[in-house]
Amino acid sequence: LKPFWLKLSVCFFQQAAMAEPKEESVDKMATDPPADAAGEEAAKDGAKRADGEDSAEGEAKKSEEPKEMEQDAPVDAREKVDASAAVFHTADTTLNVMAVSKGKLLMGLTDGGFQYLLAGARASVGVKAGRYMFEVKIVESLNLVEPQSNGGRVPQPRQLVRVGVSTTGSSLFLSDGPDNVGFDSEGYLVQDKTKKRVSQKFTRGQIIAVLVNLDAASPNANTISLFRDGERVSAPQPIPEHLHGKPLFPHITYKNVTLQVNF
Repeated sequence: LKPFWLKLSVCFFQQAAMAEPKEESVDKMATDPPADAAGEEAAKDGAKRADGEDSAEGEAKKSEEPKEMEQDAPVDAREKVDASAAVFHTADTTLNVMAVSKGKLLMGLTDGGFQYLLAGARASVGVKAGRYMFEVKIVESLNLVEPQSNGGRVPQPRQLVRVGVSTTGSSLFLSDGPDNVGFDSEGYLVQDKTKKRVSQKFTRGQIIAVLVNLDAASPNANTISLFRDGERVSAPQPIPEHLHGKPLFPHITYKNVTLQVNF
């Protein structure tokens, strides 16, 4: 005879085995991809859709960007004025202008109070038709030590550059009088002792270009534009009507800076 407790244990294990749920076996279709492969395919599809959306968004942004209003001109085979002909004659510069490097580098006197005075220079070659551009680079910005004063305010800004055009025989200071127009380093269009903010500021190390459009066939005829390091920073600004048809000469007014010019 088997002990009573052994019979009970056998019956208990048999009942436990009968109570356990049986695992159902489900045959997967042969066409179902593995779970990992399906996840990878879904990720690839999502990436493709994202790339497509980014591409469409980029194209939309490009189409929204304003088109440059001054396109490159076709090649002109006509004889050109030699760049060395554009200089600054003494008669067209103020007394505090120092032109060095064959007139391509402009400096100014700064001793004895000259640091508070503007210097002006007008080039010797002007334009009366077509489109032309000249460049100015601010290669040095001077921060001079101010003498002891009795609380007087130092004129601001300490450094200033104005670039534009003027007629022959007009004032040597841009914004002084009606016969000139230009931009200054503070972002203003200056003309006849008035100023209007029309552009971004420019400073040391940047190349500033003034484009003069006197092409009667252009939609921007009789305007000037400002570029900084090759990018437009102002819309075309109208040249005063009384200057239309007159030869206009590149003109620079500055204070406490050294400038390199390129015609």
